[in-house]
Amino acid sequence: MMALRLHRGLETHDLAHYAVESALRFSKAFYGIINEGYNISNFELPKDQKPFAVKPENLQKEAIVTEHIVNLLEVEFLNSGHNDMFIKELEAVLKDNNLPFPKNLTEVTLHTIRNSYQNVYNQWLVLNEDQELRIDFKPSYLK
Repeated sequence: MMALRLHRGLETHDLAHYAVESALRFSKAFYGIINEGYNISNFELPKDQKPFAVKPENLQKEAIVTEHIVNLLEVEFLNSGHNDMFIKELEAVLKDNNLPFPKNLTEVTLHTIRNSYQNVYNQWLVLNEDQELRIDFKPSYLK
C-alpha cells in the first residue's frame, strides 16, 4: 500500500487521479510515478529543479492523458453534474494534442471513475483535522 499525504487545496485533484488511474489500471501516471519513489513535492519544484521523470517533457503519454481526464472530471465535479459529452470532449482534446484515447475508457468505466471519485471525496470530507484517509492503491500491476 502506498502512503501519500495530500496537500490542502489539491486533494480533489489527487483523489481524482486515484479514481482515474485505478479504474483505468494506469501505472505510468501520477501514482505510478509516486510508486517509483518520487513524491508530490517533486512535482511542485521549479521546472529546472524537477527530477527527470517528473519534468513535463519526460512524462509518459499515459500521465498526460490522465491529466486531461482528471481536469475534465474536476470541471464536472465543480459544476455539480455529469457532463454527457465527457468522452466526446476528451476525444477531441486528446486528438488536438496527438494523444491516444484510453482503450478501456467507456461509459461503464467512466461511471466507475465518477463513483470512486465521489466515494473517496466523501470519505475525505468527513475527516477531522487530526485524521487521515488511507486508500489502498497497490494494484498488482504496480511494482
